[in-house]
Amino acid sequence: MSRAFDMLWIFLRKIENCVMIISTIILVTLVLTQVALRYIFRMPLMGVEELATMTGFWMYMIGAASGARERNHIRADLIHSIVKNERVYEAIQSVVTFITFLLACVMTNWCWNYVTWSLKAGEVSPALMIPMVFAQASLLVSAALMAFYFFIEFIDHVRRAAGYPFLALPRAPYDQ
Repeated sequence: MSRAFDMLWIFLRKIENCVMIISTIILVTLVLTQVALRYIFRMPLMGVEELATMTGFWMYMIGAASGARERNHIRADLIHSIVKNERVYEAIQSVVTFITFLLACVMTNWCWNYVTWSLKAGEVSPALMIPMVFAQASLLVSAALMAFYFFIEFIDHVRRAAGYPFLALPRAPYDQ
């Protein structure tokens, strides 16, 4: 692949990993703080659940995008046990991945409409009055990333169906 694409791929992986690590640390800290305040000190703090939910949105949604990038999301694939010809299998996978890509594009459009509506409506959380768009933007970012990753996967399956080798996507240093 081109050097610019490789740099984009690595950059997206690093950003996703940072978001997942930071959101996980924040989420665990918020939950532990709330548990300590509520059960040890007997003085619960209002709004911690809202912050935890918004942080959880980012953790889960970016985790879903990361799963799409790494192609380790859950699949129920029986085609491989039925179809023995590898090129025919890859052609079928091309169709499946293209449909998945189209669905991710539809989801991205829905998320865009949802985020823009939320911005216009001025939707805020009940306790802390945080704009809900902070959590909802995770849906848009994740959907766009998944559409991109499914498109790359589609190209890879089409190449393999045509008899070419796997796409040489950049790998993390710990993958090699």
